[in-house]
Amino acid sequence: MKEKNIIISLLFLILAFTACEDHLDKQPLGELSPENFYSTAEGAEAGVNAAYSYLRHYDLVGLPFIAGGDIASDDSDPGNKNNKASIEFDEFTFSPSSSLMTNWYSGQYVLIGRANIVINSESEFVFEEDLQKRILAEAKFMRAYGYFNLVKSFGGVPKITELPELDGDFIPRVTPEEIWQLIDEDLEYAITYLPERSEYSPANLGRVTKGAARGLLARAFLFRNDFEKVERYAMEIINSNEYTLFPDYEGIFTYDGENCSESVFEVQATRSESGNKTGTDKYNTVQGSKAKYWDPEQGKFINNQGLGWGINSPSDDLEAAYETGDPRREATIAYVGDTLYDGRTIVVRNSKNHALKYNQKGILPLFYDGSNDKVLGGGGGANNPANVRLIRYADVLLMAAEALNENDKPTDALVYLNMVRERARGDNPDILPNVTTTDKLGLRNAIWHERRVELAMEQHRYWDILRQGRAAELLQALGKNFVEGTHNLLPIPQVDVDATEGVITQNPGY
Repeated sequence: MKEKNIIISLLFLILAFTACEDHLDKQPLGELSPENFYSTAEGAEAGVNAAYSYLRHYDLVGLPFIAGGDIASDDSDPGNKNNKASIEFDEFTFSPSSSLMTNWYSGQYVLIGRANIVINSESEFVFEEDLQKRILAEAKFMRAYGYFNLVKSFGGVPKITELPELDGDFIPRVTPEEIWQLIDEDLEYAITYLPERSEYSPANLGRVTKGAARGLLARAFLFRNDFEKVERYAMEIINSNEYTLFPDYEGIFTYDGENCSESVFEVQATRSESGNKTGTDKYNTVQGSKAKYWDPEQGKFINNQGLGWGINSPSDDLEAAYETGDPRREATIAYVGDTLYDGRTIVVRNSKNHALKYNQKGILPLFYDGSNDKVLGGGGGANNPANVRLIRYADVLLMAAEALNENDKPTDALVYLNMVRERARGDNPDILPNVTTTDKLGLRNAIWHERRVELAMEQHRYWDILRQGRAAELLQALGKNFVEGTHNLLPIPQVDVDATEGVITQNPGY
Protein backbone atom coordinates (compact mmCIF):
# COMPACT_ATOMS: atom_id res chain seq x y z
CA MET A 1 0.00 0.00 0.00
CA LYS A 2 1.42 3.33 -1.01
CA GLU A 3 1.28 5.97 1.70
CA LYS A 4 1.23 8.86 -0.78
CA ASN A 5 -1.86 7.57 -2.57
CA ILE A 6 -3.68 7.12 0.74
CA ILE A 7 -2.91 10.72 1.63
CA ILE A 8 -4.07 11.99 -1.75
CA SER A 9 -7.35 10.06 -1.61
CA LEU A 10 -8.21 11.08 1.93
CA LEU A 11 -7.19 14.67 1.31
CA PHE A 12 -9.48 14.96 -1.70
CA LEU A 13 -12.42 13.46 0.20
CA ILE A 14 -11.97 15.47 3.38
CA LEU A 15 -11.39 18.75 1.57
CA ALA A 16 -14.38 18.25 -0.67
CA PHE A 17 -16.85 17.66 2.17
CA THR A 18 -15.48 20.32 4.49
CA ALA A 19 -15.47 22.85 1.67
CA CYS A 20 -19.07 22.06 0.81
CA GLU A 21 -20.01 22.67 4.42
CA ASP A 22 -18.10 25.94 4.65
CA HIS A 23 -19.18 27.33 1.30
CA LEU A 24 -22.88 26.61 1.71
CA ASP A 25 -23.38 27.32 5.38
CA LYS A 26 -26.28 29.67 4.56
CA GLN A 27 -28.20 26.89 2.76
CA PRO A 28 -28.53 23.67 4.81
CA LEU A 29 -28.32 20.59 2.64
CA GLY A 30 -30.96 18.54 4.43
CA GLU A 31 -30.64 14.85 5.16
CA LEU A 32 -27.55 13.96 3.16
CA SER A 33 -25.03 11.29 4.06
CA PRO A 34 -21.75 10.31 2.35
CA GLU A 35 -23.67 7.44 0.73
CA ASN A 36 -26.25 9.61 -1.02
CA PHE A 37 -24.52 12.97 -0.99
CA TYR A 38 -24.21 13.32 -4.77
CA SER A 39 -27.55 11.76 -5.67
CA THR A 40 -29.43 15.03 -5.17
CA ALA A 41 -29.10 18.32 -6.99
CA GLU A 42 -28.24 20.01 -3.67
CA GLY A 43 -25.44 17.59 -2.95
CA ALA A 44 -23.96 17.62 -6.45
CA GLU A 45 -24.07 21.41 -6.56
CA ALA A 46 -22.42 21.54 -3.15
CA GLY A 47 -19.66 19.33 -4.54
CA VAL A 48 -18.92 21.64 -7.46
CA ASN A 49 -19.19 24.65 -5.13
CA ALA A 50 -16.27 23.11 -3.24
CA ALA A 51 -14.17 23.58 -6.36
CA TYR A 52 -15.28 27.20 -6.71
CA SER A 53 -14.41 27.73 -3.06
CA TYR A 54 -10.88 26.43 -3.57
CA LEU A 55 -10.24 28.97 -6.32
CA ARG A 56 -9.93 31.50 -3.47
CA HIS A 57 -7.18 29.51 -1.75
CA TYR A 58 -3.69 30.95 -1.24
CA ASP A 59 -2.16 28.21 -3.42
CA LEU A 60 -4.20 29.41 -6.41
CA VAL A 61 -4.47 33.20 -5.97
CA GLY A 62 -1.87 34.04 -3.35
CA LEU A 63 1.87 34.56 -3.74
CA PRO A 64 2.42 31.43 -5.91
CA PHE A 65 0.02 32.86 -8.52
CA ILE A 66 1.45 36.37 -8.31
CA ALA A 67 5.12 35.37 -8.31
CA GLY A 68 4.72 33.08 -11.30
CA GLY A 69 2.66 35.48 -13.39
CA ASP A 70 4.21 38.86 -12.52
CA ILE A 71 7.40 38.77 -10.46
CA ALA A 72 9.18 36.31 -12.75
CA SER A 73 8.47 38.69 -15.67
CA ASP A 74 9.80 42.06 -16.76
CA ASP A 75 6.67 43.79 -15.41
CA SER A 76 7.39 43.42 -11.72
CA ASP A 77 9.97 43.44 -8.96
CA PRO A 78 9.61 41.67 -5.60
CA GLY A 79 8.93 44.97 -3.84
CA ASN A 80 9.61 43.56 -0.39
CA LYS A 81 13.32 42.90 0.15
CA ASN A 82 12.52 40.64 3.10
CA ASN A 83 10.45 38.14 1.14
CA LYS A 84 12.77 35.35 0.03
CA ALA A 85 10.14 33.42 -1.92
CA SER A 86 9.35 36.30 -4.29
CA ILE A 87 13.03 37.16 -4.70
CA GLU A 88 13.70 33.57 -5.84
CA PHE A 89 11.20 34.02 -8.66
CA ASP A 90 12.60 37.42 -9.61
CA GLU A 91 16.17 36.09 -9.78
CA PHE A 92 15.35 32.56 -11.00
CA THR A 93 17.13 31.02 -8.04
CA PHE A 94 14.17 28.85 -7.04
CA SER A 95 14.66 25.10 -6.67
CA PRO A 96 12.51 21.96 -6.44
CA SER A 97 12.41 22.56 -2.68
CA SER A 98 11.06 26.12 -2.91
CA SER A 99 7.86 26.46 -0.94
CA LEU A 100 5.90 28.28 -3.64
CA MET A 101 6.55 25.43 -6.06
CA THR A 102 4.84 22.99 -3.72
CA ASN A 103 1.94 25.39 -3.12
CA TRP A 104 1.31 25.95 -6.83
CA TYR A 105 1.66 22.29 -7.84
CA SER A 106 -0.30 20.69 -5.01
CA GLY A 107 -2.98 23.38 -5.11
CA GLN A 108 -3.90 22.48 -8.68
CA TYR A 109 -4.32 18.84 -7.68
CA VAL A 110 -6.62 19.73 -4.80
CA LEU A 111 -8.78 21.67 -7.28
CA ILE A 112 -8.62 18.75 -9.73
CA GLY A 113 -9.50 16.32 -6.95
CA ARG A 114 -12.59 18.27 -5.98
CA ALA A 115 -13.67 18.34 -9.62
CA ASN A 116 -12.96 14.62 -10.04
CA ILE A 117 -15.19 13.71 -7.10
CA VAL A 118 -18.15 15.38 -8.83
CA ILE A 119 -17.32 13.99 -12.27
CA ASN A 120 -16.93 10.45 -10.95
CA SER A 121 -20.23 10.69 -9.08
CA GLU A 122 -22.28 11.04 -12.27
CA SER A 123 -23.69 7.51 -11.94
CA GLU A 124 -25.25 8.53 -8.59
CA PHE A 125 -27.15 11.53 -10.00
CA VAL A 126 -30.93 11.15 -9.78
CA PHE A 127 -32.08 14.67 -10.57
CA GLU A 128 -33.01 16.72 -13.62
CA GLU A 129 -30.76 15.90 -16.60
CA ASP A 130 -30.02 19.45 -17.78
CA LEU A 131 -28.77 20.35 -14.30
CA GLN A 132 -26.69 17.17 -14.24
CA LYS A 133 -24.98 18.26 -17.45
CA ARG A 134 -24.41 21.78 -16.16
CA ILE A 135 -22.84 20.60 -12.91
CA LEU A 136 -20.60 18.15 -14.77
CA ALA A 137 -19.62 20.94 -17.16
CA GLU A 138 -18.69 23.22 -14.25
CA ALA A 139 -16.57 20.46 -12.71
CA LYS A 140 -14.85 19.74 -16.03
CA PHE A 141 -14.05 23.43 -16.43
CA MET A 142 -12.42 23.42 -12.99
CA ARG A 143 -10.41 20.30 -13.82
CA ALA A 144 -9.30 21.85 -17.11
CA TYR A 145 -8.27 25.05 -15.34
CA GLY A 146 -6.15 23.09 -12.86
CA TYR A 147 -4.46 21.07 -15.59
CA PHE A 148 -3.92 24.20 -17.70
CA ASN A 149 -1.97 25.75 -14.84
CA LEU A 150 0.02 22.55 -14.41
CA VAL A 151 0.95 21.91 -18.03
CA LYS A 152 1.99 25.50 -18.76
CA SER A 153 4.10 25.50 -15.58
CA PHE A 154 5.58 22.00 -15.38
CA GLY A 155 4.97 20.31 -18.74
CA GLY A 156 3.69 16.75 -18.57
CA VAL A 157 2.34 15.81 -15.13
CA PRO A 158 0.47 12.85 -13.60
CA LYS A 159 -2.95 12.58 -15.24
CA ILE A 160 -5.50 11.89 -12.51
CA THR A 161 -9.12 11.66 -13.60
CA GLU A 162 -10.36 9.37 -10.82
CA LEU A 163 -9.60 9.07 -7.12
CA PRO A 164 -6.37 7.07 -6.85
CA GLU A 165 -6.71 3.55 -5.47
CA LEU A 166 -5.64 3.30 -1.84
CA ASP A 167 -3.27 0.44 -2.64
CA GLY A 168 -2.49 1.45 -6.22
CA ASP A 169 0.83 2.23 -7.82
CA PHE A 170 2.22 5.73 -8.00
CA ILE A 171 1.00 7.60 -11.05
CA PRO A 172 3.82 8.72 -13.38
CA ARG A 173 3.91 11.80 -15.56
CA VAL A 174 2.31 11.69 -18.99
CA THR A 175 3.24 13.79 -22.01
CA PRO A 176 2.11 17.41 -22.28
CA GLU A 177 0.07 16.38 -25.32
CA GLU A 178 -2.02 14.00 -23.20
CA ILE A 179 -2.74 16.75 -20.68
CA TRP A 180 -3.66 19.20 -23.44
CA GLN A 181 -6.01 16.59 -24.92
CA LEU A 182 -7.79 16.22 -21.58
CA ILE A 183 -8.10 20.00 -21.27
CA ASP A 184 -9.57 20.23 -24.77
CA GLU A 185 -12.09 17.45 -24.09
CA ASP A 186 -13.18 18.90 -20.76
CA LEU A 187 -13.64 22.39 -22.17
CA GLU A 188 -15.50 21.16 -25.26
CA TYR A 189 -17.92 19.41 -22.91
CA ALA A 190 -18.20 22.60 -20.85
CA ILE A 191 -18.93 24.69 -23.95
CA THR A 192 -21.68 22.28 -24.96
CA TYR A 193 -23.53 22.18 -21.65
CA LEU A 194 -22.82 25.45 -19.82
CA PRO A 195 -25.28 28.33 -20.14
CA GLU A 196 -24.33 31.68 -21.58
CA ARG A 197 -23.80 34.40 -19.00
CA SER A 198 -27.21 35.96 -19.74
CA GLU A 199 -28.97 32.61 -19.18
CA TYR A 200 -27.99 32.36 -15.52
CA SER A 201 -30.21 33.77 -12.80
CA PRO A 202 -28.77 36.57 -10.63
CA ALA A 203 -28.34 34.03 -7.81
CA ASN A 204 -25.84 32.15 -9.98
CA LEU A 205 -23.71 35.16 -10.87
CA GLY A 206 -20.06 34.11 -10.99
CA ARG A 207 -20.56 30.55 -12.15
CA VAL A 208 -18.59 29.50 -15.22
CA THR A 209 -20.29 30.05 -18.56
CA LYS A 210 -19.91 29.09 -22.20
CA GLY A 211 -17.90 32.27 -22.58
CA ALA A 212 -15.53 31.31 -19.77
CA ALA A 213 -14.99 27.83 -21.27
CA ARG A 214 -14.39 29.29 -24.73
CA GLY A 215 -12.01 31.86 -23.26
CA LEU A 216 -9.96 29.26 -21.41
CA LEU A 217 -9.88 27.01 -24.47
CA ALA A 218 -8.77 29.91 -26.69
CA ARG A 219 -5.99 30.59 -24.18
CA ALA A 220 -5.04 26.91 -24.15
CA PHE A 221 -4.65 26.91 -27.94
CA LEU A 222 -2.75 30.20 -27.76
CA PHE A 223 -0.10 28.43 -25.68
CA ARG A 224 0.25 25.86 -28.49
CA ASN A 225 0.30 28.43 -31.31
CA ASP A 226 -2.79 26.87 -32.84
CA PHE A 227 -4.07 30.19 -34.12
CA GLU A 228 -6.93 28.79 -36.18
CA LYS A 229 -8.46 27.38 -32.98
CA VAL A 230 -7.71 30.57 -31.05
CA GLU A 231 -9.52 32.56 -33.71
CA ARG A 232 -12.47 30.16 -33.66
CA TYR A 233 -13.12 30.27 -29.92
CA ALA A 234 -12.31 33.95 -29.43
CA MET A 235 -14.65 34.86 -32.27
CA GLU A 236 -17.40 32.70 -30.79
CA ILE A 237 -17.20 34.81 -27.64
CA ILE A 238 -17.23 38.05 -29.62
CA ASN A 239 -20.13 36.95 -31.80
CA SER A 240 -22.16 35.82 -28.78
CA ASN A 241 -22.72 39.52 -27.89
CA GLU A 242 -22.57 38.54 -24.22
CA TYR A 243 -19.72 40.90 -23.34
CA THR A 244 -18.65 44.49 -23.92
CA LEU A 245 -15.66 46.53 -22.83
CA PHE A 246 -16.35 48.35 -19.57
CA PRO A 247 -16.15 52.08 -20.42
CA ASP A 248 -13.93 52.99 -17.45
CA TYR A 249 -10.65 51.04 -17.44
CA GLU A 250 -9.74 51.98 -13.87
CA GLY A 251 -13.24 51.12 -12.72
CA ILE A 252 -12.84 47.48 -13.70
CA PHE A 253 -10.64 46.92 -10.65
CA THR A 254 -12.95 48.51 -8.10
CA TYR A 255 -15.76 46.86 -6.15
CA ASP A 256 -18.26 48.37 -8.59
CA GLY A 257 -16.35 46.77 -11.47
CA GLU A 258 -16.79 43.22 -10.21
CA ASN A 259 -18.69 40.98 -12.64
CA CYS A 260 -19.04 43.95 -15.00
CA SER A 261 -19.82 43.77 -18.72
CA GLU A 262 -16.18 42.84 -19.40
CA SER A 263 -16.01 39.96 -16.95
CA VAL A 264 -15.69 36.59 -18.68
CA PHE A 265 -14.50 34.75 -15.59
CA GLU A 266 -13.38 35.91 -12.17
CA VAL A 267 -12.88 34.36 -8.76
CA GLN A 268 -15.75 35.41 -6.53
CA ALA A 269 -15.00 36.90 -3.12
CA THR A 270 -17.43 38.50 -0.73
CA ARG A 271 -17.48 40.52 2.46
CA SER A 272 -17.99 38.29 5.47
CA GLU A 273 -19.59 39.70 8.61
CA SER A 274 -19.54 36.31 10.34
CA GLY A 275 -15.84 35.52 10.12
CA ASN A 276 -16.31 32.79 7.50
CA LYS A 277 -13.65 32.87 4.82
CA THR A 278 -15.62 33.94 1.79
CA GLY A 279 -12.79 36.16 0.53
CA THR A 280 -9.57 35.27 -1.25
CA ASP A 281 -6.62 34.07 0.77
CA LYS A 282 -4.19 36.99 0.52
CA TYR A 283 -4.45 37.99 -3.16
CA ASN A 284 -4.73 41.60 -1.98
CA THR A 285 -2.77 41.16 1.23
CA VAL A 286 0.34 40.06 -0.67
CA GLN A 287 0.28 43.20 -2.81
CA GLY A 288 -0.91 45.89 -0.38
CA SER A 289 0.94 48.80 1.17
CA LYS A 290 0.68 50.66 4.40
CA ALA A 291 -1.83 53.47 4.34
CA LYS A 292 -3.32 56.43 6.13
CA TYR A 293 -6.68 58.14 5.95
CA TRP A 294 -8.30 61.36 7.12
CA ASP A 295 -10.66 60.94 10.06
CA PRO A 296 -13.01 63.95 10.09
CA GLU A 297 -14.23 63.21 13.62
CA GLN A 298 -10.71 63.36 15.06
CA GLY A 299 -9.57 66.01 12.61
CA LYS A 300 -6.35 64.18 11.74
CA PHE A 301 -4.77 61.46 9.62
CA ILE A 302 -4.84 57.94 11.01
CA ASN A 303 -1.58 56.24 10.10
CA ASN A 304 -0.11 52.75 9.80
CA GLN A 305 -3.24 51.03 8.55
CA GLY A 306 -1.67 47.88 7.11
CA LEU A 307 -3.03 46.88 3.70
CA GLY A 308 -0.48 44.13 3.13
CA TRP A 309 3.04 42.91 2.54
CA GLY A 310 4.19 45.26 -0.22
CA ILE A 311 5.09 42.50 -2.68
CA ASN A 312 4.79 42.75 -6.50
CA SER A 313 6.02 46.21 -7.33
CA PRO A 314 5.55 47.44 -10.94
CA SER A 315 8.98 47.61 -12.57
CA ASP A 316 10.66 50.59 -14.17
CA ASP A 317 10.58 48.62 -17.41
CA LEU A 318 6.80 48.35 -17.28
CA GLU A 319 6.46 52.01 -16.34
CA ALA A 320 8.48 52.97 -19.43
CA ALA A 321 6.43 50.71 -21.71
CA TYR A 322 3.31 52.90 -21.61
CA GLU A 323 2.82 55.37 -24.43
CA THR A 324 2.70 59.04 -23.51
CA GLY A 325 -0.55 59.89 -21.78
CA ASP A 326 -1.83 56.32 -21.53
CA PRO A 327 -4.20 56.46 -18.54
CA ARG A 328 -3.72 52.76 -17.92
CA ARG A 329 -0.37 53.52 -16.31
CA GLU A 330 -1.99 55.50 -13.52
CA ALA A 331 -4.72 52.87 -13.18
CA THR A 332 -2.09 50.15 -12.77
CA ILE A 333 0.73 51.73 -10.76
CA ALA A 334 0.03 53.17 -7.32
CA TYR A 335 2.74 55.55 -6.13
CA VAL A 336 3.43 56.50 -2.54
CA GLY A 337 1.12 59.41 -1.74
CA ASP A 338 -1.59 58.37 -4.20
CA THR A 339 -5.21 58.27 -3.05
CA LEU A 340 -7.04 55.03 -3.83
CA TYR A 341 -10.47 54.78 -5.40
CA ASP A 342 -12.41 55.10 -2.14
CA GLY A 343 -11.26 58.71 -2.13
CA ARG A 344 -9.81 58.41 1.39
CA THR A 345 -7.02 55.82 1.53
CA ILE A 346 -3.53 57.24 0.91
CA VAL A 347 -0.67 54.90 -0.03
CA VAL A 348 2.23 54.92 2.43
CA ARG A 349 5.56 53.14 1.92
CA ASN A 350 5.73 50.03 4.06
CA SER A 351 9.35 50.54 5.14
CA LYS A 352 12.78 51.30 3.70
CA ASN A 353 12.88 47.67 2.56
CA HIS A 354 9.88 48.21 0.30
CA ALA A 355 9.53 49.75 -3.13
CA LEU A 356 7.83 53.06 -3.86
CA LYS A 357 5.33 51.59 -6.34
CA TYR A 358 2.50 49.12 -5.79
CA ASN A 359 0.06 47.20 -7.98
CA GLN A 360 -3.01 49.42 -7.91
CA LYS A 361 -5.14 46.59 -9.34
CA GLY A 362 -4.28 44.48 -6.31
CA ILE A 363 -4.58 46.94 -3.41
CA LEU A 364 -7.74 47.07 -1.34
CA PRO A 365 -8.67 50.53 -0.09
CA LEU A 366 -9.66 50.90 3.54
CA PHE A 367 -13.24 51.87 2.70
CA TYR A 368 -15.86 50.77 0.23
CA ASP A 369 -16.62 54.39 -0.61
CA GLY A 370 -16.17 57.83 0.92
CA SER A 371 -18.18 56.89 4.00
CA ASN A 372 -17.03 55.09 7.11
CA ASP A 373 -18.11 51.73 5.66
CA LYS A 374 -14.81 50.02 6.26
CA VAL A 375 -13.60 47.00 4.33
CA LEU A 376 -13.73 43.74 6.28
CA GLY A 377 -11.22 41.01 5.62
CA GLY A 378 -8.82 43.36 3.89
CA GLY A 379 -5.45 44.62 4.93
CA GLY A 380 -3.19 41.98 6.36
CA GLY A 381 -5.88 39.33 6.62
CA ALA A 382 -6.45 36.11 4.74
CA ASN A 383 -10.04 36.91 3.81
CA ASN A 384 -9.83 39.60 1.12
CA PRO A 385 -13.30 40.54 -0.19
CA ALA A 386 -12.33 41.56 -3.73
CA ASN A 387 -12.76 39.40 -6.84
CA VAL A 388 -9.79 38.26 -8.93
CA ARG A 389 -10.20 38.82 -12.67
CA LEU A 390 -9.00 35.73 -14.57
CA ILE A 391 -10.44 36.30 -18.06
CA ARG A 392 -11.47 39.75 -19.29
CA TYR A 393 -13.14 40.58 -22.60
CA ALA A 394 -10.18 42.80 -23.51
CA ASP A 395 -7.98 39.69 -23.24
CA VAL A 396 -10.38 37.87 -25.59
CA LEU A 397 -10.23 40.73 -28.12
CA LEU A 398 -6.44 40.70 -28.03
CA MET A 399 -6.33 36.91 -28.43
CA ALA A 400 -8.60 37.32 -31.45
CA ALA A 401 -6.36 40.06 -32.86
CA GLU A 402 -3.22 37.98 -32.40
CA ALA A 403 -4.79 34.92 -34.02
CA LEU A 404 -6.24 36.87 -36.94
CA ASN A 405 -2.87 38.47 -37.65
CA GLU A 406 -1.11 35.10 -37.55
CA ASN A 407 -3.83 33.73 -39.84
CA ASP A 408 -3.05 36.48 -42.40
CA LYS A 409 -6.14 38.59 -41.68
CA PRO A 410 -4.48 41.81 -40.52
CA THR A 411 -7.39 44.11 -41.36
CA ASP A 412 -9.68 42.09 -39.09
CA ALA A 413 -7.00 41.96 -36.40
CA LEU A 414 -6.79 45.76 -36.37
CA VAL A 415 -10.48 46.05 -35.54
CA TYR A 416 -10.11 44.24 -32.21
CA LEU A 417 -6.74 45.72 -31.33
CA ASN A 418 -8.08 49.24 -31.84
CA MET A 419 -11.24 48.53 -29.84
CA VAL A 420 -9.00 48.01 -26.81
CA ARG A 421 -7.01 51.16 -27.51
CA GLU A 422 -10.16 53.21 -28.09
CA ARG A 423 -11.55 52.26 -24.70
CA ALA A 424 -8.24 53.13 -23.06
CA ARG A 425 -8.03 56.62 -24.55
CA GLY A 426 -11.60 57.48 -23.57
CA ASP A 427 -12.57 60.98 -24.64
CA ASN A 428 -8.98 62.14 -25.26
CA PRO A 429 -8.32 62.02 -29.03
CA ASP A 430 -4.72 63.12 -28.60
CA ILE A 431 -3.45 59.85 -27.12
CA LEU A 432 -3.24 56.21 -28.20
CA PRO A 433 -3.96 56.63 -31.92
CA ASN A 434 -5.27 53.66 -33.86
CA VAL A 435 -2.68 51.19 -35.09
CA THR A 436 -2.75 51.05 -38.90
CA THR A 437 0.07 48.79 -39.98
CA THR A 438 -0.80 45.55 -41.74
CA ASP A 439 2.77 44.28 -41.80
CA LYS A 440 2.62 40.93 -40.04
CA LEU A 441 5.68 41.40 -37.82
CA GLY A 442 4.87 45.02 -37.04
CA LEU A 443 1.28 44.18 -36.13
CA ARG A 444 2.38 41.20 -34.03
CA ASN A 445 4.64 43.47 -32.01
CA ALA A 446 1.85 46.03 -31.62
CA ILE A 447 -0.54 43.37 -30.32
CA TRP A 448 2.07 42.00 -27.92
CA HIS A 449 2.70 45.53 -26.66
CA GLU A 450 -1.02 46.08 -26.17
CA ARG A 451 -1.34 42.85 -24.20
CA ARG A 452 1.44 44.04 -21.92
CA VAL A 453 -0.05 47.43 -21.04
CA GLU A 454 -3.70 46.36 -21.07
CA LEU A 455 -3.21 43.28 -18.88
CA ALA A 456 -0.27 44.53 -16.81
CA MET A 457 0.02 43.22 -13.24
CA GLU A 458 -2.84 40.76 -13.80
CA GLN A 459 -0.54 37.71 -13.69
CA HIS A 460 -0.33 37.16 -17.48
CA ARG A 461 2.98 38.67 -18.51
CA TYR A 462 5.47 35.90 -17.67
CA TRP A 463 3.35 33.25 -19.37
CA ASP A 464 2.92 35.51 -22.40
CA ILE A 465 6.63 36.11 -23.01
CA LEU A 466 7.33 32.44 -22.36
CA ARG A 467 4.86 31.19 -24.98
CA GLN A 468 6.04 33.93 -27.38
CA GLY A 469 9.59 32.57 -27.12
CA ARG A 470 10.95 35.89 -25.83
CA ALA A 471 11.55 35.13 -22.16
CA ALA A 472 15.31 34.63 -22.38
CA GLU A 473 15.86 37.73 -24.52
CA LEU A 474 13.77 40.08 -22.41
CA LEU A 475 14.67 38.79 -18.96
CA GLN A 476 18.40 38.39 -19.55
CA ALA A 477 18.49 41.99 -20.82
CA LEU A 478 17.29 43.02 -17.36
CA GLY A 479 19.93 40.92 -15.61
CA LYS A 480 17.63 38.08 -14.61
CA ASN A 481 19.13 34.61 -14.44
CA PHE A 482 16.70 32.98 -16.87
CA VAL A 483 18.30 29.93 -18.51
CA GLU A 484 16.82 28.81 -21.81
CA GLY A 485 16.01 25.11 -21.72
CA THR A 486 15.72 25.04 -17.91
CA HIS A 487 13.44 27.85 -16.80
CA ASN A 488 10.96 27.28 -19.63
CA LEU A 489 9.42 24.91 -17.08
CA LEU A 490 9.23 25.12 -13.30
CA PRO A 491 10.73 22.29 -11.24
CA ILE A 492 8.51 19.49 -9.97
CA PRO A 493 8.37 19.82 -6.15
CA GLN A 494 11.06 17.63 -4.64
CA VAL A 495 8.64 16.31 -2.05
CA ASP A 496 6.62 14.68 -4.84
CA VAL A 497 9.68 13.20 -6.52
CA ASP A 498 10.82 11.74 -3.21
CA ALA A 499 7.41 10.55 -2.03
CA THR A 500 6.86 8.59 -5.25
CA GLU A 501 10.34 7.04 -5.09
CA GLY A 502 11.27 8.70 -8.38
CA VAL A 503 8.20 7.54 -10.32
CA ILE A 504 7.45 11.24 -10.81
CA THR A 505 10.59 12.49 -12.53
CA GLN A 506 12.21 15.93 -12.35
CA ASN A 507 12.35 18.46 -15.17
CA PRO A 508 15.69 19.00 -16.95
CA GLY A 509 18.19 21.34 -15.32
CA TYR A 510 16.98 21.02 -11.72
